[in-house]
Amino acid sequence: MKNNFNLDKLQPIIGDIKELSTDRVLMELHKELDGRMLLTGEPGFVGGFSWKDARFIVADVTCHQSYSLVFMFEFWEESNTTDEPDLTVRMSLIPHVKTRLVLPVDALDSQQIFLPRTPGKQRSFVTGRKVDITKVNRFALGVREGWDTQIVEVSDVFISDKEPEYPLPNVKLVDEIGQLSTYEWKGKTENAQELDAYLKQVVETSDAASFPEEWSQYGGWKKKQMEAKGYFSVQHDGRRWWLVDPEGYVFFSTGLDCVRHDENGPVKSIEGFFEWVPDEAGEYADAWQPIRRGSLAGEHGDDKLFSYKTANMIRSYGQDWYDAWTKMSRANLLRWQFNTIGIASDPGFIKSSGIPHVKTLENFPSTKKKVYRDFPDVFSDEYAADAARFAEEQLTPLKDDVLLIGYFLRNEPQWGFADNLEIAEELLENEEQLVTKDVMISFLSERYGGDIGKLNQAWKLNLANFDQLKKPIIRATTLSESARVDLNDFSAIMIEQYVKVPSLAVKKVDPHHLNLGMRYAFILYDNQTAGKQYFDVFSINCYKIDPTAVLKKTAALVQMPVIIGEFHFGALDRGMQATGIIGVATQEDRGKAYQCYVEHSAAIPECVGTHYFTLYDQEGLGRFDGENYQIGLLDVCHRPYDEFVDGVVRTHQRMYEVADGTLEVSDANPVKIVSNIAS
Repeated sequence: MKNNFNLDKLQPIIGDIKELSTDRVLMELHKELDGRMLLTGEPGFVGGFSWKDARFIVADVTCHQSYSLVFMFEFWEESNTTDEPDLTVRMSLIPHVKTRLVLPVDALDSQQIFLPRTPGKQRSFVTGRKVDITKVNRFALGVREGWDTQIVEVSDVFISDKEPEYPLPNVKLVDEIGQLSTYEWKGKTENAQELDAYLKQVVETSDAASFPEEWSQYGGWKKKQMEAKGYFSVQHDGRRWWLVDPEGYVFFSTGLDCVRHDENGPVKSIEGFFEWVPDEAGEYADAWQPIRRGSLAGEHGDDKLFSYKTANMIRSYGQDWYDAWTKMSRANLLRWQFNTIGIASDPGFIKSSGIPHVKTLENFPSTKKKVYRDFPDVFSDEYAADAARFAEEQLTPLKDDVLLIGYFLRNEPQWGFADNLEIAEELLENEEQLVTKDVMISFLSERYGGDIGKLNQAWKLNLANFDQLKKPIIRATTLSESARVDLNDFSAIMIEQYVKVPSLAVKKVDPHHLNLGMRYAFILYDNQTAGKQYFDVFSINCYKIDPTAVLKKTAALVQMPVIIGEFHFGALDRGMQATGIIGVATQEDRGKAYQCYVEHSAAIPECVGTHYFTLYDQEGLGRFDGENYQIGLLDVCHRPYDEFVDGVVRTHQRMYEVADGTLEVSDANPVKIVSNIAS
């Protein structure tokens, strides 16, 4: 089954239609404005045909500018009469390459927020509530706003019951050392010979690097000392919270995430785009890494990912490449005055560097049946047993490591991305028989004195008994104010249990190190902080120019130390195609943005650290999940962005005085631009 949409039926809502026919549309969008082309119809029959048997929604899209474009599929159910879609799926794509974007209809249940890569497509992001395809009466094709004028060409839009092929042009986009070959920019490496000479010079001068004299061996500040506990701790000096190093010196954690050589991406499925791809065996074998279970790459022939960063080290140092990379990287962190190796960093480097580090624990406890997305059946014995396994497996090897500051229980739970989520409402909608649902029914029975009539009156239902709550109820928070309050209260209980069970398990195995929390992507509602009493430090990832408002709000909610696990800034002036989550105009603005961010964070009494994401730019055509951001201190050739690095060092030279209240926050004022990413 294949049904094509007549594109001349599209209604332009935002944006200028330059050309329009039944099978092709050319649209121009002005600076910082998104675009939308709308189709309407009977529920389940938009386009004049039934969507009932559709398994894929397909569009061929070409981006006619030099940076990544974000294309959108948007859906409205008939009950939604607003301009805001129920569900949006955003996909980024490579410039100047006609790309087939394929959206599986299964993704409209909103249980996954990140979708697997397909050839030519980069990052995908699903946002909003689940939709029933048979109830959709409005469907839009759109483009997310960009920092400059955007031109997009759309053709051959159809629904199908079979996954289509992914045709791609034969064009070279990446050179032999991993740089995008279709651009020129300041600092671009000319060829492999120039790169070799550069790397030899950098590695040979790496021995002289060290922390500043006024820092302890751990990177703490010698001008202020508190109680030494032998491991990292959190203490309050009467004015602010501090991390404290094992010798008792106060420690503000400036971390660098992903200190690793193998930032990599898929190449096999798009091999025609690369000027040079070596064999998997032989000299460059270390540059190939097997795809990890659950990766968003690998469904189209990519059983391994390739790192040009690793290959560039091998080209210069042969079998000694890893020692050379380790030596260079340690010197970089010391020169740049990062006192913490952040998450997802190379284990061998962590072990040999002598620099304090944090870790995100792996394989967070789960259950076979989920409540919503990755939220497990938290009151089940299965969850408790898996938490015990998790703690023993993850922390036994780490429990005596003095350089370990602490651990994050996990990274960015997917359920935490849903705006205005009531996890208890999702529990009620779930058809599975879950222990947590039994606990909720007991909670409601106790709240209403065991009288189903009282619950019926409060919720405006007509149930015969409490057991009927085991049957799905859709969007129960809309039934009444009492229903909303009850579900909100039980949501807090569920989230607290989600935190409590693994937190108690890890402290039993490892009482020395700090529990740094969940690295929530953001705090969207107060219930997300439930269970905070089981953390030593509350963690968030915060993508802003100035995090002050977010930190103050979070600190007011949790009343405890807070650490930022991720932030970054990217620009489009140096040969990459996407800014990252926060875009600024130039590399100099990246340096200003870093100073603005870290100093404003250090000025907040509850903030004990900020960790930058990441050491390197991501792969030019995208890493495993399609992210292709210009966010590194180093490019693919291991060359620093000097203006950015200058801002980083300038910031770290001042941070302890700013945190201690003896220096005012600087007036760094970066120029922000609209980012061009799918997330």
